[in-house]
Amino acid sequence: MKKVILNTSDKKIPICIGNDLLKNFDPSKYVNNKDVLIITNTTVSKLYLNRTKKLFREFNVNTLVLPDGERYKNSITLHKIYDFLVKNHYDRSLTIVALGGGVIGDIAAFSADTFMRGISLIHIPTTLLSQVDSSIGGKCGINHSLGKNLIGSFKHPKLVLIDPTVLKSLPKREFLAGMAEVIKYGLIKNKTFFNFLNNNYRKIYNFNDSCIIKMITTCVQIKSQIVKEDELEGGIRALLNFGHSFGHAIEASKNYKGILHGEAVSIGMNIASAISADQNFLTHEQYCEIEDMILNLGLPTMIPKKITSTNIMKHLGHDKKKLSGKNRFILLKNIGAAFITDKLENKYLKDLSKNFIS
Repeated sequence: MKKVILNTSDKKIPICIGNDLLKNFDPSKYVNNKDVLIITNTTVSKLYLNRTKKLFREFNVNTLVLPDGERYKNSITLHKIYDFLVKNHYDRSLTIVALGGGVIGDIAAFSADTFMRGISLIHIPTTLLSQVDSSIGGKCGINHSLGKNLIGSFKHPKLVLIDPTVLKSLPKREFLAGMAEVIKYGLIKNKTFFNFLNNNYRKIYNFNDSCIIKMITTCVQIKSQIVKEDELEGGIRALLNFGHSFGHAIEASKNYKGILHGEAVSIGMNIASAISADQNFLTHEQYCEIEDMILNLGLPTMIPKKITSTNIMKHLGHDKKKLSGKNRFILLKNIGAAFITDKLENKYLKDLSKNFIS
């Protein structure tokens, strides 16, 4: 087992990474009291709910199974959780266990942060995207019809338990969608890691254990360091949104249907890299290297054809990263070096986005 400690302003959060931890890890010291509620979805519950219940067998375990999908990350589902908590007479001694991907992690954490002004939380992420990104750093929330993650807060767990073996049950499309967030870490912060991915993407695609463990651990280390430096996203943490402005706009334009978050982010990263080259920060060769990496992993680089540039601009207008009425974008000045700018005009963005509609 590998352990990374995320140091926040007032907590030390253990992130434990290892094959078969879901079978043999003892989580008892991370549970506040006798009551545990596992929140999961219809897909994950069939695969890992019984195994997870056994991990917490010395406690009073209850389960809440929610529908699966990004479109359920909304206030309606959130209030279903609140109703369940109230009807079961839970109090602040409860520990919520979020068992699932990014949607379950976000909505379970947000409910844990807001129910009775805060109860304990444990993350057990079951997708690649959630293992390398969304379960770490405390950001949580729900979507609004006008934009993704517009309603949210920061809620750190007492423990993140990452078992890479569960990724073998993921559909290949979902696994590859998670690779978009993996590539992101190399592009914004670590060229050596980008080169590792470039040299080993076939092994990763074929689920080589040592490559997968190294990949996840490196992503966790990079994100933990960034969060330590900027816990509440006042500065450097915004770099983690590379590709996400356009990505979130694409998701919202499709009403969160028919495209996975990581697929939308891969398109967004390609567009942001193209802008970086167009603005003379990246060379054309560097842009092509990034695009090739995305394509080699079978991820999309173009906006789906039924989305218009007008749709994109509408949703960029509701991007949560805006400050003082200006959109902020993450660009690259090199592979492994990102920066924030608010100097891109709407007309430029609209005209450029037309070039990426397939």
